[in-house]
Amino acid sequence: MPKNRPIVLLLMALALPTTAATSLPTMRETVSVEIAGYQEDVDIYRPAAGPSEGFAIIAHGFTRSRIRHRNLGRALAEAGVTAVIPDLPNVVDLWGNGDAIVELAQKLASGTVGGLAVDPSRLVLIGTSAGGLATVLAAAKLPGVAGWIGLDPVDRTGSGRAAAAQVAAPTVVLLGGASSCNLLGSGRDIAGALPHLLRRTAFKDATHCDFEDPTTNFCRVLCGGSSTEMQTRVRDETVQATLDLLRIGAMPPIAAPSAAEEPTQPAAIDTSPTDGRDPQP
Repeated sequence: MPKNRPIVLLLMALALPTTAATSLPTMRETVSVEIAGYQEDVDIYRPAAGPSEGFAIIAHGFTRSRIRHRNLGRALAEAGVTAVIPDLPNVVDLWGNGDAIVELAQKLASGTVGGLAVDPSRLVLIGTSAGGLATVLAAAKLPGVAGWIGLDPVDRTGSGRAAAAQVAAPTVVLLGGASSCNLLGSGRDIAGALPHLLRRTAFKDATHCDFEDPTTNFCRVLCGGSSTEMQTRVRDETVQATLDLLRIGAMPPIAAPSAAEEPTQPAAIDTSPTDGRDPQP
């Protein structure tokens, strides 16, 4: 994001009425892409006709696969956003998965994946759990992207928090209730380090499994039950957040205030708890 676009001023855009795009017919294809030295399957969900509003890379969680975000990919495509969902190459090396996301984003920009030619400023990175860590690591290395969305991200070593502090794009974080599966709500530490956090939304009754859709019985046994209602709420919020970030990225540059002008105070951003938003630890 250019330095002459103060993030506090850009937040004014979110005060305008927003409506997700009318549900559009979609199409899905699976392509094989080499990322991080591995040949991986990548699902692409896109509007069946007309240009996309933007693009999103979605990264799955630990030991999961691209199938765990099938419904989110379809919902984004219905809203006019092309969703690119890879199988990540590493199970243990989450930092390597971050590099894989960077490489995938670069290949999208070069037009070598699925015939897409993606302007990085129209690309949002989205990641769930360990995929949230991988994508925030990638976002720190891709300063030109439209934004990052963390879906109950985890951070065991503090590397996610360190990377978050370097993310130049606007960001949104969605959190579930603290549990062993999200390392006792470690995503709050990532959210607290983000310099351009638009909003942090907490679904207190959501389990870690509610952030993937469809989930599995194994996840329910390990991390707690999930519900269709909560999965739908998380999915709808993710789609709206993606549209918001793309909307900000499409705004014309705003001149930085002169030294004589009164500086805009970040405190004007409302992060008070409302409707389950922004719980305090």
